[in-house]
Amino acid sequence: MSKEKLTSDREQFVVDVKGVSKAFTARRVLDRIDIEVGRGECVFICGINGAGKSTLLYTIAGLLGADSGSVKLCGYSVAHDPEKAKAHLGVISHKSMVYPDLTVIENLSFFTTLYGVKNAKARIDELLSDVKLTRYKYDKAGILSRGLLQRLAIARALVHKPSVLLADEPFTGLDKKSCDDLRNTLSDFVEQGGTVMMTTHDTRMGLACASRVIILDGSKLILDRPTEEIDADSFDADYISYGRGVV
Repeated sequence: MSKEKLTSDREQFVVDVKGVSKAFTARRVLDRIDIEVGRGECVFICGINGAGKSTLLYTIAGLLGADSGSVKLCGYSVAHDPEKAKAHLGVISHKSMVYPDLTVIENLSFFTTLYGVKNAKARIDELLSDVKLTRYKYDKAGILSRGLLQRLAIARALVHKPSVLLADEPFTGLDKKSCDDLRNTLSDFVEQGGTVMMTTHDTRMGLACASRVIILDGSKLILDRPTEEIDADSFDADYISYGRGVV
């Protein structure tokens, strides 16, 4: 197979989930889930508590192993080629995953070293500007407000210029201004060709951010549609019934 053909295959789907199942003891959380996501897509994953949203993201990230099926990121198997797969991945959640005793700039310096980022100082300055943290760069992460801490978490996730960003409840605890800032950051990432898969209990925010909606219910994927085909009012009122009713 030619090098060009291999490159084409890898770029066809940035996230490629095939037949993924996952159970905890006797409870099946994911049942033969298939999802294919291309470049520049933002996918909103929703479902009631326990539907498997976070489990799906953690499985895609390689933090949980699937019982069956496969996950590829940019053509690399998360299970069999984890280093190459995870090099394309950034993760944010309601937890910042930064070091509270380090300053903002020290945190970012640590992660540039961890990921082997070239021209680290220039990359850090760029990120600080992008997430509007330049004036706080010498503050310890532990004293930052919830909104500022989430900005730092976003910079951490983007430090190595990933192709895919997984965002698990990233809006939790943020005020309206911080939510708007995060939404703009995600939008900029997608416009530059990045791919986002996110969960949030705020369905209107999820619909506003995403180009595509997925619903998980009873371990199954019951809906996968472009947001332009979704009736936002009906969806917000009861998205499970909405998903079950769409043929």
